[in-house]
Amino acid sequence: MSSWVGDGDEDDGEDAAAAFETVGRRSQILQALSSEPLAKAELVRTLSVSRSTVDRGVERLVDLGLVERSDGGFVATTAGRVALETHDEAIRAMANVLGAGPVLDRLPESVNPPPSLFRDAVVCTGDLTAMEQRASLDFDLGEVTTLTGFNGPFLFSLWPEGSEQLARLGDSATLVLSAESLDWLSNRYPDGLDAMVDAGVRVCAVDDDPAFGVVVMNRPTTASVTLVVYDHMGGPEALVVSYDPSAVAWGRTLVAARAETARPYRADD
Repeated sequence: MSSWVGDGDEDDGEDAAAAFETVGRRSQILQALSSEPLAKAELVRTLSVSRSTVDRGVERLVDLGLVERSDGGFVATTAGRVALETHDEAIRAMANVLGAGPVLDRLPESVNPPPSLFRDAVVCTGDLTAMEQRASLDFDLGEVTTLTGFNGPFLFSLWPEGSEQLARLGDSATLVLSAESLDWLSNRYPDGLDAMVDAGVRVCAVDDDPAFGVVVMNRPTTASVTLVVYDHMGGPEALVVSYDPSAVAWGRTLVAARAETARPYRADD
């Protein structure tokens, strides 16, 4: 029986790609065999496919070490169950990458989102209120314990009480805004902005004005990173929300790097 895991040869990538394709093509068989052993005749009845299809599929999965004989039938190995889950995760991630085209196309070349950002992510485009309803996104800051954000004035424009919720976080919140965004906030929400700063929220500005933003929020049991791009009016146009720990860490690093070169709002205080 050949091994699905390579031995370090230069052909390992091709072998893995071929195995990935096989898992996709034979996913119904692998899924059926993941819970209990089944004979080939049972697979034919269960999946409503031909015996030749079952024979070829099972033989290939056995060769890869993803299925083995058991109790007069066949059953998925541990590697087989993990391979199926990994395949499904990769397909979902790829769908998210394709859906996130409006976001990724607007990012500068220097910003390289990690692949983890697209694992089980929520990708939305259009009006943010509609996004919230359609994707069940939680934009409420009520349970947020810490927040760090870069160029995120949409936090204010979404809710009139946004500045109050940010002020509640005090020094657990940091906003790094473009100079243009900070000027917009100081003109539209001067009282709320001052109240936030008085409460300890760090608000600072950088000179560049990219068309994207990153917001990292911690809640009691979860942490998330939101990558957002803006339309010509400065409103959110598309976003990706991920709860993957490594994606969240990437977001924190990106915001921290911006904060290092930012100048504080009300520097004379």
